[in-house]
Amino acid sequence: MIRIPVSELKPGMKVAYPVLREDGSVLLNRGVVLTEAYIQKLRELGFQSIFVEHELFEDIAVSEPLRVETRKRVQRILHDTVRRLRRGGGVSYREVLQVLEEVLDEILTNPTTVFYLVQMQSRNDLIFHHSVNVAVLSLLVGKCLNLSRLQLRKLGLGALLHDLGKVRLPEDLLVKEQNLTEDERNLVRMHPVWSKEMIQRNPDYDFLASVIALQHHERLDGSGYPYGLSGEEIHFLSRICACADVYDALTVDRPYRKRFSYAEALEYLMGNASRLFDLQVVTTMVRHIAPYPVGETVRLTTGEIAVVVRLNEGLPIRPVVRVIRDPNGQPLEKPRDLDLMKELTVAIVGTAEVTWEVPQKRSFVFFGGGTGHDSDSGE
Repeated sequence: MIRIPVSELKPGMKVAYPVLREDGSVLLNRGVVLTEAYIQKLRELGFQSIFVEHELFEDIAVSEPLRVETRKRVQRILHDTVRRLRRGGGVSYREVLQVLEEVLDEILTNPTTVFYLVQMQSRNDLIFHHSVNVAVLSLLVGKCLNLSRLQLRKLGLGALLHDLGKVRLPEDLLVKEQNLTEDERNLVRMHPVWSKEMIQRNPDYDFLASVIALQHHERLDGSGYPYGLSGEEIHFLSRICACADVYDALTVDRPYRKRFSYAEALEYLMGNASRLFDLQVVTTMVRHIAPYPVGETVRLTTGEIAVVVRLNEGLPIRPVVRVIRDPNGQPLEKPRDLDLMKELTVAIVGTAEVTWEVPQKRSFVFFGGGTGHDSDSGE
């Protein structure tokens, strides 16, 4: 499979990874053949890209730290929680904690040390997909930092509920394309306070989870909000959530800006480590998050275009790639696999845009990588 921008999708392509609505229900399941109507719906909802099957990449397997079924349950519970809050109700902690334990179990038993998230989020999904991503990223970082299960549970709960306060904001404010006025900015900056209040509304609330939600926009130099806390005034778990929140927010399109690439988002965090963000947290993220995930199309220092097919543990910036086009952009008759851990004179310089055609029934021999198979050969 390969990730393709929605703008490049064509009727006849086949979905390779489920596309979820904001409530966790399936919009397009694996194996669905795209029609013009499906593609138009994806455009209307503001999806940036999806995974499709392709004859050159049948051996690529996308593996998130969180199973699709678990993500669906988390997003459904968050969606139900937000609906209750909008009607004046509260957070159902029993449901949230139950699904959080499932998330924790999956993350703690996953042996992979290099990870990435499958980010297929609609333009209108400003809370649900994002909140799950922030929770998963926070927990993965916490695991790498050897936090206890109790600490991870509190971190995951705070990260999962960190943006609940946004339900009090006018929806048109969240999707506004123009610069916010000073009054609008001040209103947006209240959402961490509202998140804390919503968490604390339940008599059985977790205090540290509410602190994480309150502090996720605070910055080490005091430039954050809502209270301008600095340094050690910001809880360490809040600093983890802050970095995960910024990373995920940067890597999706917003009405007022285009998305950063995963590598650019990590560079932004690293460039502001020790000033805005905790250095230990940022360093952990850089060591363990893949700047070029599996399925990403990239350009090499040779000028060639390739697709990431496998990550190398310990050095995520140097994955195994499949070279598919020459420096002039012409398709190679015989694509070849290149392990950048071994080919030290070649590196990735950034992402690349490619026009993809509907896969045809063909076979390919990959130099250094076995034989490709028929695109309709089954699961």
